[in-house]
Amino acid sequence: MPSTAYLRPRSIAEVTQCLASFREAQLLAGGQSLLAAWRLGLCKPTHFVDLQDVPDLNDIRIEGDALWVGAMCTHAQIARSPMVLSQNPMLSELAQGIADAQIRNVGSIGGALANNDPAACWPAGVLAMNATIVTNQREIPADTFFQGLFSTALQHGEWILGVRFARVAWARYLKFEQAASRFALVGVAVARSMRGHVRVAITGLGQGITRWPEAENALTAQWRVNALTPLVFDARAAQTDLHASARYRAHLVSVLCRRAVAADTKESPAMPASAPMMLATPPSLPGRLQGSSLLPATPARVWEHLLNPAVLQRCIPGCTAMTLTQAEHYQAVVKVGLGPVSATFATEVALFTEPHHAPQQPMRCRLVLTGQAGALGEGKATVLVELHAVQDPHTQRINTRLDWHATPELTGKLAQLGNRLMDATAQSLSQQFFKRFSGVLSGETATPHKNESLYALARNVKQWLQRFFER
Repeated sequence: MPSTAYLRPRSIAEVTQCLASFREAQLLAGGQSLLAAWRLGLCKPTHFVDLQDVPDLNDIRIEGDALWVGAMCTHAQIARSPMVLSQNPMLSELAQGIADAQIRNVGSIGGALANNDPAACWPAGVLAMNATIVTNQREIPADTFFQGLFSTALQHGEWILGVRFARVAWARYLKFEQAASRFALVGVAVARSMRGHVRVAITGLGQGITRWPEAENALTAQWRVNALTPLVFDARAAQTDLHASARYRAHLVSVLCRRAVAADTKESPAMPASAPMMLATPPSLPGRLQGSSLLPATPARVWEHLLNPAVLQRCIPGCTAMTLTQAEHYQAVVKVGLGPVSATFATEVALFTEPHHAPQQPMRCRLVLTGQAGALGEGKATVLVELHAVQDPHTQRINTRLDWHATPELTGKLAQLGNRLMDATAQSLSQQFFKRFSGVLSGETATPHKNESLYALARNVKQWLQRFFER
């Protein structure tokens, strides 16, 4: 097991000092996710900073019309608090439905929010309530705080002190559980403000916490179950895994949202026979993971930048090195971190091109990636990439739609994480990559790299491109 020092500060000032002194330290706020990852060797903090003795973080109190819940309040403490029950019964019910008694008595609301698991209950409740997350540095609205899979607006050295919930007219959270873990296969939180504005937040879709704007607008205009009848939740916002398909998850969103509203209006929540058909997910190339990005450049220019090592090293999150091994094969060192997990992969990438016969046909390439993470195991993925020329109707410029489809596999300890975290990592890293890559195509320049092997790789890439476009 990794050797990690244990610190137990007794004040907010001491916590701040610990984090300033030890950059690789991690906060322990219940530790239900962090300790499991540490025991598997998936993260290696130099210090654990346990927050359980910091008294300022355990308060539940009324502040004007708002309810304050300290970051270290456990799920069980929130569930049994008379103040929470009288101020906002939804929060009490949500906390009572989390996992089992052992986890409810140890896990904390601050830890759950900082981890931001895409199937956790608290993010949905906090987002629907339009709550404010208060840190040691600032106050962050819920809409800004949650930034995707296992990602939040928290910066290094920043940590949660508590959550402020404004009073609402009514709120309800319902979830369809995954039986073994009691995580939400789908969870829906609906909250109606004192002025009648409705917010709907959804968890369990596999791609991070999200809102349903169409339902919010319909319910704000008419607080009735039937206001939801013309709506269909887009299955493309959900993920298919071994527990449920994307279409099934999308259907559950509609069902649970209707049930939540019906709990207040006393209407029947049943789906009417005249309900619109659910949109089918679009056909795709083989591969469990997929994504698409519109890039501001022609396909030829996109290819040139995709295979420029200086650009790649700048755009790939966590990439610290890249070297040529042989023609059309190169190696990279990539450190991946998501949620409590951190792993460094020595990655080999092999490129295989497909013939490009006509201008209207997409350019295609297949990449085989193999990454070694030492004792943690191995990751492998086959990625199919297609570049489609797309004309902007306003400027008439030719842009590129890049579609990618991947089939990843993990072995060793990494495989114990399951598909949910693996897919979350791939989606999150791809979003970061294309955001940076789009910036480079828009005019930013990649930082030159002094490693001579990169220049050798650049020459190889140029030769590869010439052969590719001659086909």
